[in-house]
Amino acid sequence: MSAVWAARLVIEMTDRDPQLRTIQRRRRPTRPTVALLLALALLAGCGAGSAGGPSARGLPAVPVEDLATGRQVELAGLVPARRPVALWLWGPGCSICKSDAAGVDRFATRERGRIEVVGLGSHGSPESAPAFVREHNLRNMRVLWDQESSAWDRLTVPAEPATIVFDSSGREVDRWFGPFDEARALRAAAQAT
Repeated sequence: MSAVWAARLVIEMTDRDPQLRTIQRRRRPTRPTVALLLALALLAGCGAGSAGGPSARGLPAVPVEDLATGRQVELAGLVPARRPVALWLWGPGCSICKSDAAGVDRFATRERGRIEVVGLGSHGSPESAPAFVREHNLRNMRVLWDQESSAWDRLTVPAEPATIVFDSSGREVDRWFGPFDEARALRAAAQAT
């Protein structure tokens, strides 16, 4: 189990157990604890960073929900495509995702001739996904929902936000964690063609 998943499990367990929450509130965090939590947050995608660059991975053949139609679609069905695909992975409770959402949608419109942007959400309730789309007025990019995080697991994305750019055949060209980087997405799209 990776450190990120272990930290996430501890946080989830603490959030669910009222006794642990009470104990946690009474104790003032120490400096090493705060430093460890900040380091884990950065590893979990709460800051900009590279995920190791391109790989041979492609889009997994797992079902996800298309939020515009309510139908199940195969994620791997996004390719072959006419242009590269930027898969923006978001979560409804993610503050970076909330601040990036409208900009990512505008980017999808502005650059639709060079790159297709698809949002793939997870880590929330089924009701939180359409609420996120409405709240941020996401109309220009295709938005999908992965309730079970199956695609995220297959793509080895531990936390949001993350972006993975695929060429038109579905081969991964670049990936990063943290805020959506328009210039990097365009560079990856240029490499993919």
